[in-house]
Amino acid sequence: MEIGWNINIETTNGVVGLWTSWLGTGLKIFYPLEVKVPDELIMKILNVSMAKPVKNTNFGLRLWARYYSPRLETDEGRVWVDHSGVHTYGHSMYTINNGILEDHYAGHSETNTIWTYEFSFSSPAEPDAPNSERQYIQQYTEKFIKLLVDVAKYVGEIKAVNIDSELGLYTPETLGCQYTIFKQCGIKYCYVKKDDSEIMLRSGNPMIPWVTVIRYPLTSKSLTFEWLKEKIDSFDNSEFAFNPMPLVQHFIREEQLYRNWK
Repeated sequence: MEIGWNINIETTNGVVGLWTSWLGTGLKIFYPLEVKVPDELIMKILNVSMAKPVKNTNFGLRLWARYYSPRLETDEGRVWVDHSGVHTYGHSMYTINNGILEDHYAGHSETNTIWTYEFSFSSPAEPDAPNSERQYIQQYTEKFIKLLVDVAKYVGEIKAVNIDSELGLYTPETLGCQYTIFKQCGIKYCYVKKDDSEIMLRSGNPMIPWVTVIRYPLTSKSLTFEWLKEKIDSFDNSEFAFNPMPLVQHFIREEQLYRNWK
């Protein structure tokens, strides 16, 4: 899976999640408000530093976020990363608990959030402003997975990892074993326990009929960056997948219209 997937890690002190954008232009980590991850841990893994105000045509100087990367190789812009207990957007972190899909609300003022700055403002006049183009944000995906593992272990002992495909990874017909289907609040669910994992399908829409969440019981010792990366890379739904490109292209057009309107 390349874009749009989420990883939600259950710990003894709450859920820690990683969200990735369908456009490939954003990465976010959510973790409980009761814990505060040190700046040093974030800066070391992401290879960023504490940001200083930079040149801005409207205000003279502007501090866009808490951290920033070195200036990009294009010599235009930096990847900025923020870290706060207040975030503009809200998201759902899904985990499987006793055959039921649980929704843990994240973002806004419900969790701490570490996220890449959402928009691009860099230009020759502002060479240190945020640049959130996909090609630069995607360079941070593996770093965010490494940070996710370290943040989760900082929060508590690891209990399980839930991988949310956000796309049609499976359908009931392709699970390859006996499953249970039930309905709750107008949404269909399909659940199966298979080998060392649990799989939950949630009914979607005509374009994405089923969304997949897979739960793997793990410990702090068995959860590593390498294990997570291998799992994400191993998912290949090419045989049964829908084509997401029309939807992605729609989002890109909407983003371009927004930028032009600004």
